Amino acid sequence: MNYKFFLFPFRYENTGLTALHTLCVFLFCGSFLAPFAMAQSLNREISGNMGGSVNSGDCGYIAGNPNHVINLSEQNYSLHLRVEASQGKPTLLILGPNRGDRTCILGDVGAGKLPQMGGVWAPGQYSIYVGESDGNQHPFTLKVINR
Repeated sequence: MNYKFFLFPFRYENTGLTALHTLCVFLFCGSFLAPFAMAQSLNREISGNMGGSVNSGDCGYIAGNPNHVINLSEQNYSLHLRVEASQGKPTLLILGPNRGDRTCILGDVGAGKLPQMGGVWAPGQYSIYVGESDGNQHPFTLKVINR
């Protein structure tokens, strides 16, 4: 049997490009576009009912499990969370990335104030809870936006 293995130097017909050229372009584009792909993968819309049976203390009532978890492998300079709701007093509780890190943002639909947070986020895991100050359950949408 006669096998031919072409590792790189073969040429594509009528193009003058070698497989090595193509590989170099692919690797360059892949490393250049990777941060943009990561940015797009963080964008989400999560819908559900705010609140739950667990009294968080200062951030209303939350569910037993997070509504969303965000894992960041590197620092992020443009991550933004926004809760949208048409009734109730939604809260946004963010735990992480380190043990003991806790951020609570209170809102009141009646007053036109919805919880949101943006800015620079350190690498690590964040547990996101959408709660309700009075323990009621109302529909919400959590928008995760990486600008």
